[in-house]
Amino acid sequence: MSKRQRQQIIIFAIFLMATVISYFFLDIPVARWCRRLDRSVLDIAEIVTAFGKSMVYLIMSFLLFVFFRFYRKKEIYANRSLFVFASVAFSGIFVNLVKWVAGRYRPVMLFDQELYGFSFFQSGYEGTSFASGHAVTAFSLAFSLSILFPKCRTLFFPAAVAIALSRVLLTSHFLGDVIFGAYIGIATVLLLRAYFNRKGWVLSND
Repeated sequence: MSKRQRQQIIIFAIFLMATVISYFFLDIPVARWCRRLDRSVLDIAEIVTAFGKSMVYLIMSFLLFVFFRFYRKKEIYANRSLFVFASVAFSGIFVNLVKWVAGRYRPVMLFDQELYGFSFFQSGYEGTSFASGHAVTAFSLAFSLSILFPKCRTLFFPAAVAIALSRVLLTSHFLGDVIFGAYIGIATVLLLRAYFNRKGWVLSND
């Protein structure tokens, strides 16, 4: 087993453990606490959470890829744009599959019907809480951009955390949902970076 593989296993174990601990001990009390938050706090969370929608990032990165690939013919910038696009797109596709398989009840079902847990293979909004799509988008975007612009990572990751936590504050997701969503986003970027390296698709001038 290579060093990289061991690191990936450790990262997975940490996020999985955090998700399990959150499920059994934190998700319900945190959700009930967020339910009582002042409206002014929720208004700010509504603004922050809007930045977790993937469509804008997908369109922008795809247009940049087309521009640099076919118009300016700048391979490295085309590769970077494709890297960001693929990071957001593939992580989004995967999390939608996870949502359907897991079928976890959202907090609204806890508040309205005292339902908590998993009811597998659900497609409706109320049964697709795990994992958070906004968290996946935020962390796949933040991590991919951090690889491309490492000096700005101190800006990207706090923004991703804020977006993920906004989903908890708004009781759209449980804490465990955003924790594992963050992992999906990060893991997708790691896999794509390895793939780009194998293909020789350069992302850096270094």
